[in-house]
Amino acid sequence: MEDISIQQRLFGLMQDQIPDKYSLVYELSELLGISTDSVYRRLRSETLLDITEIQKISLHYNISFDSICGCEDSGLVSFQYQTIKDLPDFNNWFTALANDLKALQNKENVHIIYAAIDIPIFYNFRFPLVSYFKSLYWMKSITNHPDYQDVKFSVNNLSNEFILKGKAMHDLYAAVPSTELWTDLITYSLLRQIDYYWDSGEFETRDDAMALCDEVEKEFEYLLTAARTSSKSPDKQKIQGEKVNFQLYDCDIEIATNCVLVINGNMRTVYLSTQTFNIIKTSNDIFVEETHRWLNSLLKKSTLISDVGEKQRSLFFKEAFDNIAQLKQKVSGSQ
Repeated sequence: MEDISIQQRLFGLMQDQIPDKYSLVYELSELLGISTDSVYRRLRSETLLDITEIQKISLHYNISFDSICGCEDSGLVSFQYQTIKDLPDFNNWFTALANDLKALQNKENVHIIYAAIDIPIFYNFRFPLVSYFKSLYWMKSITNHPDYQDVKFSVNNLSNEFILKGKAMHDLYAAVPSTELWTDLITYSLLRQIDYYWDSGEFETRDDAMALCDEVEKEFEYLLTAARTSSKSPDKQKIQGEKVNFQLYDCDIEIATNCVLVINGNMRTVYLSTQTFNIIKTSNDIFVEETHRWLNSLLKKSTLISDVGEKQRSLFFKEAFDNIAQLKQKVSGSQ
């Protein structure tokens, strides 16, 4: 691939990540510390980017080098990975994820395809008790962080900042059109974790456990309404002619891991879950294309249960509500 083609591809991937209201010329001028005239010369390929400028752009916009240099035939795929060992790492992970979503706001030709093995994390952020439980479970039981070993789940541990940040994250995701594939095991992971913590005495009180179960039930009531209205913001009045921003499919084929494909104009990025809570991501053309083909194959073999498919949707969510009811019965002491 010629140097000019690499340069233009880099600019194209960068443009896809910049909100439409921002100027590519201004962004490059600020990032590289050069004049607008110098930027235009680079955009016209009259001047080639040097290796330091390529590095600055790639790091700032999280663009992997293999996605621009034409390394597809090598079989090498670069993944970006952000380790999470403690609370500052978790906050950095949260901020990076929010920034990725902010880059998708109010843009044309943006879509997310999400194959989920458990409840997509963005919905949990709408429900602070669920989000706090998942965070505590990860820090205490997965990373074994010493600061959390004596912490038990309590509704009193929630802060207003945590609640507001979670709502903001959910709202960012809700604004982006998505197609999601769920299996009938969608509640399994969360309910099993709650059940394990109940049996292990990891709740401060029975009321804390019941409050969490009640909020899980509210989350699925919200998800049912979202599926019925084909909107991730079902509480907002729908504008006539507004595009559907949520399609939900019931998938009978086993999904091994959470897989998210983000389509942003000409740029496509795959996010894969790893180590329960962590994420690796890549924009490698070959890997992304194979993932897109796999997701489309799953969609063809799945049943649409949002908007249409009322009977199938009712059966799908009935199983979820039955599982939640069984757990609530156990926690309440009736079983």
